[in-house]
Amino acid sequence: MQTYDRVGNREDLEDVVYNISPKDTPFVSLIGSVPVSATRHDWQTDTLRAPATNAQVEGDDFAFQTKTPTVRVQNFTQIASDTLIVSQSQEKADKAGRKSELGYQLAKMGAEIKKDVELSLVSNVASSAGSSTTGRVSAGFPAWISSATSTNGLRGAAGTSGGFNSGTGLVAAAGNGTQRAFTKTLLDTAISTCYNAGGNPTTVMVSPYNKRVFSTFMSDTNVANQRYETPKRKQTTIVAAADMYLSDFGELAVVPNRVMLNASASRNVLVIDPDFVARGVFRAMGTEKLAKTGDAEKRAVVTEFTLVMKNEQASTVIADTFGLSAST
Repeated sequence: MQTYDRVGNREDLEDVVYNISPKDTPFVSLIGSVPVSATRHDWQTDTLRAPATNAQVEGDDFAFQTKTPTVRVQNFTQIASDTLIVSQSQEKADKAGRKSELGYQLAKMGAEIKKDVELSLVSNVASSAGSSTTGRVSAGFPAWISSATSTNGLRGAAGTSGGFNSGTGLVAAAGNGTQRAFTKTLLDTAISTCYNAGGNPTTVMVSPYNKRVFSTFMSDTNVANQRYETPKRKQTTIVAAADMYLSDFGELAVVPNRVMLNASASRNVLVIDPDFVARGVFRAMGTEKLAKTGDAEKRAVVTEFTLVMKNEQASTVIADTFGLSAST
């Protein structure tokens, strides 16, 4: 007898599900979170005046100056959700790789929504107050950079500024410019711009392609050569990557973000001072058990969030870079 014509042999199905999709959300993990208590979250920003010569005449009367008021800005909370329906039969069935279909799918949905939130926060999307038929939208990090009160965005030719508009109360998305290569000069300029404004960026977040481009900065004539000693009685390691950048204004981690493989998000290099950026949480992610109307279980996973740019001038964006390849 051979196996080819036997009908009683048991199947050989592994009791595990292999999921290669990445779950990491480095931007959300970096910036931390703050609670918000309304669907429109407001805060204030301010700056010090430029230093000036200050030598007064002894005994002279004071001359009073009009002080610049604080700037009030806002962003809207955005609802992210997903739903699930599982028949009672599927939940009861003996399954490979998971005991509960509900539990497995809920865990998967939670990871997917986290990535949806990540994409929203790192994308050049405008804010929207929403309506009875359209959802509210939280403006993303690149949209906040370079507004009427700040010109710290580095954009390609013909690119236009976005930012908060005090007249409309909305954040406009920046207009795309001509794409160009990510270079050391652009990075140095971006870091210097943040430093001059008072920020201390610690992280440069890039698409996987631009992480590879960053590693080529080691060959720049203005970069100190690396020295790597060959270990004794071990194989030699070829150093072809860099993860930290020691700039004139401090050390920055250069972090690749898989979510930025998205075509629109990949064109922006984010230079971040995490002390001045946060994810506002109106509703923490949770599972809701929906009304049972048939022979199935229904669930929804929901969260509501916004991006809080505490002061946009502490960070910046190198916009319109090639982010997926040398030409896209």
